[in-house]
Amino acid sequence: RDFDDAISLVALKPSKKTPRSSQGKSARSRRRRGAGEAAWELGVHIADVSTFVPEGGELDADASERGTSVYFPGHVIPMLPEVLSNGLCSLQQGEPRLCKSAFIQYDAAGKVVGARIANTVIRSAKRLTYRQAQAILDGKVGRFRNTIVELVKRMDKLARLIRQRRLDDGMIVLDLREVELKFDDKDRVIDAEPTDDSFTHTIIEMFMVEANEAVARLLRGLRAPFLRRIHPEPDEAAMESVTKFLRAAGHALPKSPTQADVQELLARVKGRPESYAVNLAILKSMQQAEYSPRDIGHFALASDCYAHFTSPIRRYPDLIVHRLLQMYLDGLVRRGRMHSDVPDEAKLVDWGRRLSYASRRAESAEREYRTLKILQLLSEHLGDTFKGIITSVTNFGLFVQHPKYLIEGLLRLENLGDDWWDVDVATGRIIGQRTRQVLAIGKVVTVQISEVNLSSRQLNLQFVSAAAPRGSSKDKSGPAPIRKGRKGPAKGSRKVGRSRRTKRRR
Repeated sequence: RDFDDAISLVALKPSKKTPRSSQGKSARSRRRRGAGEAAWELGVHIADVSTFVPEGGELDADASERGTSVYFPGHVIPMLPEVLSNGLCSLQQGEPRLCKSAFIQYDAAGKVVGARIANTVIRSAKRLTYRQAQAILDGKVGRFRNTIVELVKRMDKLARLIRQRRLDDGMIVLDLREVELKFDDKDRVIDAEPTDDSFTHTIIEMFMVEANEAVARLLRGLRAPFLRRIHPEPDEAAMESVTKFLRAAGHALPKSPTQADVQELLARVKGRPESYAVNLAILKSMQQAEYSPRDIGHFALASDCYAHFTSPIRRYPDLIVHRLLQMYLDGLVRRGRMHSDVPDEAKLVDWGRRLSYASRRAESAEREYRTLKILQLLSEHLGDTFKGIITSVTNFGLFVQHPKYLIEGLLRLENLGDDWWDVDVATGRIIGQRTRQVLAIGKVVTVQISEVNLSSRQLNLQFVSAAAPRGSSKDKSGPAPIRKGRKGPAKGSRKVGRSRRTKRRR
């Protein structure tokens, strides 16, 4: 109900003038003469919240304290009162609404050739769900008007060009699955299904990223201090650690990998059992994105200048950027000349610190709420078994992901069976000394739900069996056979012991 954004897209007619430099060239060169010339104009229209929430008022103080809306499955705690977030500021179909619009021009290859920002009044022609838009792209146009159908098709074409350009620049796209929870009328989880991953989500994502970048480039060009969304490059120590782990798991990655190296690795593991664990390891190796005036760019998006502009209904940093844009549109911000109301560096640093914390707090609350709801459901299924994938290994056990609810349960070493287990956290492997059974990240195991602890948000598991390696003739339903002649731990091993790399427990 809180619609931040609307999209317009028009195909521009090519210039009738033939550039002097193209005269006398080959036919192939002449066909390319439109390269670099504006072929599209994308309009990203964002609700003008700053008109209704002036700085310094009661609404502003409350929104600043909240920092962000918090989205739980089934309901939301809004940053702004619903009369604004779901009413006056929401870009509802057929209703005139105040916006700040970014108009971005692209050439035929999807490269930016120009941009401008303006105050606008828009009227949304049609509200589409992602599934409706995808159905149009799949040829199921239904009763939608031809203008809507053609618009969606143009959006798809441009978004694919933009996405490819950004991937070529080094944008990293992690494949971390999510599920949508289904509730009954008593707010209890009764089922879950994979979230919609149709390309129409990517269309809007690409357009929002482009608009955020266009606004950031404008403000940087004006030399105005502003609150950026930054994502520092991975810490060397963290990246070295994940590189060692991946190499031990059979996936080569240079000691100091580039964005292209990471892209290649993610493409290589896509669809494999270990895909989630590898994507998660890459995510953990990265530093957290944050709000700051520092000009260091956004690593994961491969952007050298980025800010949040597209969601002022639900994010306070976007509202700060909108107010600065209004000063620019009013002539109060010019290159090298700033109005006294423009926030200085110290204020932006303070804002960035507080709003980064608010954003992380909201994300943590959302994750914990989802975990609690799923655990409440699984508490009614004690004793059930499922086949899950090992996602991480620790000194006290390993974590197995449920295939449907995507929650991770703990399988402690003492619940692995009667064996002596050597643990190597660095390589993500646990090896039974007596059975020679190897449990490693990405391996499929059958486990049983033994305990659900709601207060600690913990799912505990019991080991049932592990799938045999690919191509093995061993029984895939049970553990590897016991080696004869071994009645105890190997010489030199201990029942309980610790080191930096291993922990042996029975």
